Parts: sequence; structure tokens; C-alpha cells
Amino acid sequence: EHPKFGSQIKPITKHQSAIISSGLEPAVVIAGAGSGKTETMSNRVLYLVANGFATPDQILGLTFTRKAAGELSVRIRKRLRQLSQIKGFEHITSTSTAVTTYHSYAGKLLSEHAIRYGIDADADPLGEAAIWQIASDVVRNWSDDSYRNDSAVSTVIKDLLGLSKFMLEHQVKASDIEAIGNEMLEKLAALGGGTNEDTRAVARAMRQRNSLLPMVDAFMERRKAAGELSFDDQMSLAADIAQNFEDVGTLERGKYTVVLLDEYQDTSQSQVRMLSSLYGNSVKETGHPVMAVGDPSQAIYTWRGASAGTMASFHKYFPKADGQTGIQQFSLPTTFRNDAIILAAANAISAQIKADGGQQVVELEARNGAGPGELAYGIYETVETESQAIAEYFKTMWNPDSGKSFAVLVRKRSQIASIENALHEQGLPVEVIGIGGLIHIPEVADVVSLMKIITDPDAGSSLMRHLTGPRINLGPRDIAALGTFSRERAKAMHADSKSFIKKIAAGNPDQLEADDQFSGSIIDALDEITSAKKSGFSDLGYQRLVTFAQDLRRLRSRAGGQITDLITEIENYLTLESEITLREGSQTGRRHLDRFLDEASKFERSGGSVSAFLDWLDVASDEEGGLKVGAPEVRTDVVQILTVHMAKGAEWDVVAVPGLSEGTFPGVNRSDPDNWLKNEKHVPFALRGDAHELPHFSLDGINKNSDAAKAIKAFASQCVDQIKMREEMRLAYVAVTRARTHLICTSSWWRDGAKSVSPSNIFTLIAGAASAHGGRLISDVAAPDDGVENPTLENPQTATWPRDYLGEKRAQFDAALELVSSSVVHPLVESSDAEVNSWIMDAHSLITEHRNRASDTVTVPLPSRLSTSTLVSLHENPQELALNIRRPMPRGQDQYSRRGTAFHLWVERQFTDAATLFGDEYLDYLDPLDDDSKLEDLKAAWLKSGFANRTPARVEVPFETTIAGVLIRGRIDAVYKSRDGAGDGFQVVDWKTGSKQLGKSAQVQLAMYRLAWAKLSGCDISKISAAFHYVPTGITDQPADLLDEDALIALITSVDAPTPE
Repeated sequence: EHPKFGSQIKPITKHQSAIISSGLEPAVVIAGAGSGKTETMSNRVLYLVANGFATPDQILGLTFTRKAAGELSVRIRKRLRQLSQIKGFEHITSTSTAVTTYHSYAGKLLSEHAIRYGIDADADPLGEAAIWQIASDVVRNWSDDSYRNDSAVSTVIKDLLGLSKFMLEHQVKASDIEAIGNEMLEKLAALGGGTNEDTRAVARAMRQRNSLLPMVDAFMERRKAAGELSFDDQMSLAADIAQNFEDVGTLERGKYTVVLLDEYQDTSQSQVRMLSSLYGNSVKETGHPVMAVGDPSQAIYTWRGASAGTMASFHKYFPKADGQTGIQQFSLPTTFRNDAIILAAANAISAQIKADGGQQVVELEARNGAGPGELAYGIYETVETESQAIAEYFKTMWNPDSGKSFAVLVRKRSQIASIENALHEQGLPVEVIGIGGLIHIPEVADVVSLMKIITDPDAGSSLMRHLTGPRINLGPRDIAALGTFSRERAKAMHADSKSFIKKIAAGNPDQLEADDQFSGSIIDALDEITSAKKSGFSDLGYQRLVTFAQDLRRLRSRAGGQITDLITEIENYLTLESEITLREGSQTGRRHLDRFLDEASKFERSGGSVSAFLDWLDVASDEEGGLKVGAPEVRTDVVQILTVHMAKGAEWDVVAVPGLSEGTFPGVNRSDPDNWLKNEKHVPFALRGDAHELPHFSLDGINKNSDAAKAIKAFASQCVDQIKMREEMRLAYVAVTRARTHLICTSSWWRDGAKSVSPSNIFTLIAGAASAHGGRLISDVAAPDDGVENPTLENPQTATWPRDYLGEKRAQFDAALELVSSSVVHPLVESSDAEVNSWIMDAHSLITEHRNRASDTVTVPLPSRLSTSTLVSLHENPQELALNIRRPMPRGQDQYSRRGTAFHLWVERQFTDAATLFGDEYLDYLDPLDDDSKLEDLKAAWLKSGFANRTPARVEVPFETTIAGVLIRGRIDAVYKSRDGAGDGFQVVDWKTGSKQLGKSAQVQLAMYRLAWAKLSGCDISKISAAFHYVPTGITDQPADLLDEDALIALITSVDAPTPE
């Protein structure tokens, strides 16, 4: 302890104190969930700097997400600023440490040394969508007859991506894979006795993997030659450089004398290879101070390349200076997140993890003052009653003004629909997180199904969804008539049967009975529906089909353009915005559609077509673990539904974990051949960097096919038990430790199958802990007797078809329809002819234009969505705003606005992005500024302000809120806790990069920000202030008389915005 620093370091626990003040040598910290590892690491940095062991810029911190890097960097900066204000430490002027992500660090290393390999590494790494498109292009255009695979194209693409990823991750050569495959084929061929399904499956996988290798080579070479590198490519190449060039390690060790590795349990083989080559056992000067912090109980990404035993093997890669492996090992068992009974459930699971071989598991301890918490658990009859119970449980605690957060964590996305429906029935707002989950949301599913109809003539299932949906709502008679017309049309065109023969030859005759085999011609037949015999159709059904065919042709004409444009067109066609606004309100109703549009926009930027986007959605939906995403943004205004994988890194007050039944959670199918013997996307285990942790398979000493089959089955069981089941248990640990105060865990006997399913071993562990520690049993439905049928099949739900979507509003609608029908209408208005309808629309436009020209003023309606800046314009000059709405003019980005954008981004990075290893040139989404001394002046001025030394509650907060039926969107620069003594109050701040103070109208912006934060946080608006901070002058303008919500409503509703013609 430094004598001048004294008691400024105040670790919360003795375990933290030992870590903070540990020696400068390799060390491992086993940090339990919610145990304060970020605070511990920041105090470790403080200790090192205060005692002169390192300067801030000599400390490297790596973690996985930008959010985590930002949180760590903010904590470190705060501690170092506190230190610099203590007498004797004034010389510490720099508070910036090199804290970034593993991938960013690898990218920088590669960019600096890629010339050694003669490759172009300057381009930004491609995202998963872009990489998938390249793989799709390679597969679809592959002409080498040596590749044999009867699987769907999407399956081949996934195999190609999977195999190439594992080869990169474990530095495996194609020739080594091919040699093992050929050796296996030779041994199988030499076995005596007749072959069986197991040995044939292994032989098939060996041949398909070997034939896939040339495609993998082409895929990799194409990207390498074009500089189209993925994050995995960058990591693998960076590891190669670190491993093959000793001087690179010498340079890095010279820069960073201390290294902190966060979430080390999730590091991949490439990352371990890179880091150990730079700082570990691959260098002569072993013993570099590398501290790895992680939790082996949360190692849930083995399917992405991480190894479950990374923490346990740390000492092999980072030995002490004397070459010995007996490194320092610490633990952080005290959790500051979970209440007591939730810890009991977590510890029951971690005890099982330890019993299964996880020797480094830490038993969690409750913090001082921890509450008792609540753990509710129950077994239900069906999935539906289980979902209803969760919704009812949430409903009892739901209060949008309480600030509590709620989440349902599912193991499989197929669980989402039932839970979402149950929550909606209880009147609870819902947000589904993740593109794979979004696809199951009704309004998004409607858009996707229509996109498939437009682009794929074989999308019969999607067609049926639309034909029986609320817009067309056909009955059985009309659908049967359409099918008859389709078959007659196909017969007349002499439809061949080659597709049937191919499926039979592929050994999959069951597919012949699939609906889609016959429905492709139905979609094509719609284009010719006017030539069908009307006698088989009802009059109304026939007219609806004719109209739909016209609409389909119009929508199909948009399919060659932008994906987002097509989605918007489909939204308008389906009138989705109106429907979801009525269902959920305008403030939150569009959130799922907007997120879907965001995903489409990302895909679109990488050059993808509509068809490719639909294929990509199928892949996203199939990936139960989820595509790579950052930690979710926890909200208090909705119930969030997401997979357990996506929940890692976040926490909620109230959490539900449903589906704790065999086959769902744990989500293991023992008949699924997900190992290298039967799945060609895996590399042989013997070639992997973590081979010592994986089951071993050999045919040595086996002479018969029957014995080989037994060995293959035994190996598959080992893979399930040693890999999959253990990861499922770790996944359960992650799930229960997300809850702060309330946890509900449920199971049910019946899903959609003919046989009941038992509660899983995970449920049994949680129930045991709950029973022993005062948990609440809320349902205990007994196991069904043998022979009992599934009640959902025995008593299926019935409904009238076609469905009356108006329900109780039918009478009101019919009366209105009668009133309209009885009025005198021009005969052209009743026309169903598309061209005539187009004439009518043109006539309306001409008449409206004529009336406008005859008047001195024109009333311009406000758009249904406004930005905060538009709201300011409405207050300041409604006439000018009306002109801008009527005749919008493009506005270029001048030097001032670019400087403002760059400054706002820089401030945000002070608290959220912390990628201090890189300059602004690495930010691909901002045009580079020339040498801008004024921008540097702004940065310096801001650092002198009081705001720089305060830690904001939030920065760059996007919001959407509805005022008088108009959706207002904006983004708050920063929110700070109030400094006026009101402990629960806030100050909303907007940075202004100009010196001139704004007028009264600009305060409308602050009023809107204040109201938005009140709604987001649940804080009373009277406890929220708002201010402009003028950065060049250091002046903070905080008006005392901002408009309240009623005044903002009056502003919007009282202005008609007439404008001179």
C-alpha cells in the first residue's frame, strides 16, 4: 500500500483485496456471476498506477463487447481521476488505458503487420450476413462434380461456414482433414459383416467432408484475395503473426507491461494462441503479468469455438517466470446481484457442474444486506398453461412506473410464440430480442411470408398463411377451387415429375407428401386467376383472389429494388402500422417492425438481394444459440423475451425460465449426430487445439461392422454427456443468475407430441434448492398415467373457418358498410379494374392540386412521426416548416455539422466505447475530417467542464414517445444524476458545439428530452432538469420554465401550419 494513498482503496471484500494487491505475475481469477469483477479490475489498475508499477497507458485490458469495454474504461477513468486529485498524485494526468475488445486488438495487430503476409487488412471486417452471402455465392456457383451432397443449398452453406470456421479457429489444414477421412474410410471398408446405418452414416460424412474441402479452400482464397476478411479471419491471421514473428511479441510486451483478460472462459483457440504467443509460454521471458478473469460455469460458447476448459488450462499457456505452472489463483465468490434464494438455485446447479468435472467452480455467497428474494417453481399440464402461469405471475408485479425490469429467457425460439401470446392476453407490452426471435412475431411473420410469396413460387406454406389471414380470409371452398385450378393448369402444361424422382432417389420419399411439393404452381396460377372457372369459387372469394393477384404483381415489381423499400411497401399493403398501433399503442407498437427493418438495412448494405435475405433469415431462425449480438439493452417499459445465450451479460429484477423439460432445457437430442463422425461441418477432434478435453474415437482393434456401430454409438453418447449436457448445465447457471430478486422456473408434461415429457434434471435441481430454502411451489400437476393422450390432441382447439376477424365489432361494421353501400356512388368507383382505379387516383390528385392553387393558403398535415428538431421548427416558424414538408430540399453535411457529429461521437466514446487503442480513422461510419484544430479545441474545452469528471447514468439515449397521436423520435446526449441534493433526480444535458446561445424555441427540445426521460426512467418529471451545455464557452443554460406534457400537446394540436401558395 502506498503511504500517500492510504485508505483510498476500499475493497468490498477480502477476496477483492487479495486480487487488487497481488504480485506482478500470471494469475487466474474465478469470478462468480455478479461478483463485481469490473470494479475489482478497475481497482487493480488504480493500485498498480498509485504504487508506480505501471502508468495508465502501459495497461492493456481486453473483453468481448464494446459495452463491457466501455464499462471497464469508465470505472478505470473514474478511479484515476479520483487518484489525481489526491495530494501527492497530481502528476498523474493521463486517465486513459488501452481497454478494448479481443477482436479490435487482433484487428489492430493485423493492420500493423499484415504486410508480412502480403495481404490487405485495411478494410473493415465483414459481418456475418456479408460472409454468409459470399458463402452462398460460392455454393450456388460451384461447378466441380466431385462434390456430392443431396442436402438443401442452405444446409451446404451452413456446413461450409461451419467447417471453414473450425479450420481457422484450430489452424487445421485441409490435407490433414482429408488424410483422417481417407483413413477412416479405409478402416470401415475393411470391416467384416454387413454394413449398418451407423457405419454408412460415418462413411457418408467422411466423403462429404472431404469433398467439401475444395469449396472451403475456394471460399477462403476468394476472401483473402479480395481483402474480404471476417472477424474470424482477422483473429486467425493475428494469431499466426503473433506465433510466427517473435519481434511482434517483443513490441507488444514493451507497450503493455500489465495485461487484464476479461471473460477469459469464452476465449477461442485463436485468441489463446495469439495472446500466449505475445505474452505467455511462446516467449522466452515467461511470467508476464497477465491476469485472466472469468467464470468457467458461464462457458456457454463451445459451439462457437470456445473451449470449456480454457480457465483450467491457463497455467499451461501463461506460466510463471521460472517456467513453473503453479500460478496465483483467486476467487470472487460474493455476488452483488442476486438475492439469497436465487443463489441457492445457482449453487445447486454449480454443484452439479463441479460433479461433472468442473473443478474450478465457485460457490456463490450472498452480499451483506442481501434480500431473501423469491423463487417460484411449478409443473403444469401443457405448454399453454405454463405460459399463462408466467404471464399471470408477471402481471401481479407489473407496474411500468416502478422501474423494475422483466425478462423471459427461453432455451429455444420455438417457445416464444406461446409466451408472447400469454403476455399479450394479460395486457403486458412485449419486446422480442434477436432477429431469430423476431421472425416468430406475428406482424414480422406476415411480412416475411409475403416476401417469400413474391420471390419463391414454391412457398406454399406462406401462401396459405396469407390466404387464410385477415386480409383475404378465404374459406375451404375457395382454397379447394384454387387447388383444382392449379392442378388443371399444371396438367395442361404437361408438368414433369423430375423433382419427384430426385427426391425418391435421394432416399426421402416422405417429402413427396409435403404441401410445398404441390403448391408452387398455385402461386404461379394466381397470375392467371381470371381464366379460372368461376363456378368453383364463391363470388366474394373469387373477387378477393383477383384483387390479390393484382396486388401481388405490383409488389413483385418492387422485388428487384431495395429490401427495405419492399418491406415498407408490404407494411403499407397489409396496413400493419394501423393494426399494431391499435393493439399496442403508437409508442411501442412498431418496435418489432422497426428492428426488422434495421436488420434488413444491415443486410442490404452488404449488397444482398431479397432472396438472399430470406435465406439468411432461415439460417438466423435455425441457429438456436443465436447470431453474434451484443448484450441486450435492458428496458423497464416492456417484458423482454430472448434466448439464454443472448441474455449473458445482462440482468433483470424479475426473470422467468420456462420449458425445463427433457428435450427443451436441456435442449439435447441424443439422436442428433452433432459430432465429427457424422456431421461434416466439424473437424476431427484429434486436430483441434482442445483435443485433450474431448472424447476420443478409434476403430483400432475393431474388425466387425456391428462392433464399429457400438463404438460409434458410445462415442455419440460421450459427446452428448461430456460436451452438450455439461454446456446445457452451464447455460442453466447463466439463466438463473440473471435474476436479481424474483425467479420463476417452470416445466410442463405436454408439448405437441403424442408422448409426455418429464421435468428435466435442471428443474429437479432448482426445485430441490427451492424446497430447502423456502421457495414457493405454485403448481404441481402429477405425471400423466400410461396410455393417456396429449390433452391438446385429444381435445383440440376448434374455430370457425373462415374466421370472423371482426368478432364483436361485426354488427357495427356491417351497419357502417350498409350506410356506405346505400349511398349513391359513381360506377367507376366500384370498378375492380386496376387501370381504372389508377385513373381515379390520378383524378383525385388533380382535383386536390386545382383546389390548392385556387386558395391563398394550403393546410399541410403534420407527418405521423417527427424529430425533436422538427418540433422546435414547429414552435419557431410553422409556415417555414410547412414549406419544408411540402417541398423537402436535400441538405449536405457541412464542416460544422460534421465537426458536431465527430464531437458527439468522441464524447460518447469517453463513456461507452473506450477503444482507446485506435484513432478516429477506424470509425467507418463517419466521414474522416481534415486536420480540424477546432474539433480538438472542443474536446479540450469539454474535458475542463464539470461534466467530464461526472459519470453519466446514460449517454446517447434513443427514444420514441407519442404526443397527441404523433410519434416523436430523438436522442438524448447525456443523463446525469442530479447534483442538487435530490438523490433520485436527473439532469438531461444536450451538448452544443456552437457558442451562440439559442432562443426560447430551442427549449422545446429540452422539454421533449425531459419528458422522454421521465417516461423511460419512471422518474417524476418534476425531479428532472434539462440543460444546454455550450462547449466552447463552458456555459450551461438550464431553463426553469420548460414546457410540460400538456403544453407540448397543445403545441402539436393547435398549429395547422398554413403556408402561402
